Amino acid sequence: MKLYDTVGAHILADFWGCDFTTLNDAQNLVAELRRAAGAANMTVLGAEWHQFEPQGCTAMLLLSESHISIHTYPERGYAAVDVFTCGGGETAKALEHLETVLKPASVRKINIRRGVPEDAAAI
Repeated sequence: MKLYDTVGAHILADFWGCDFTTLNDAQNLVAELRRAAGAANMTVLGAEWHQFEPQGCTAMLLLSESHISIHTYPERGYAAVDVFTCGGGETAKALEHLETVLKPASVRKINIRRGVPEDAAAI
């Protein structure tokens, strides 16, 4: 049986002060999520998105390494971004790409190390 590395980086980011039009275009956001995955050497397995009325969208990439998602609230200039990778992805590079595209006035990030056993010394 092959064992896979469970240790990964999970970044939760709040982007404030983003452009309404940019946050309200689901198809463009999916394209940018794909570019972010490419910048981070991640493997895209699939994509889903939904455009809400009167505004807002949710988009997600399923990755071989895990996922990237975005939930937007254009009326507030806000986007909730989630980037999680196990294995070979470079999580920070994906987030940097999205920051460049969305141009938030402020960003709050929480970086969580996932998949580390409670008793890591036992490994």
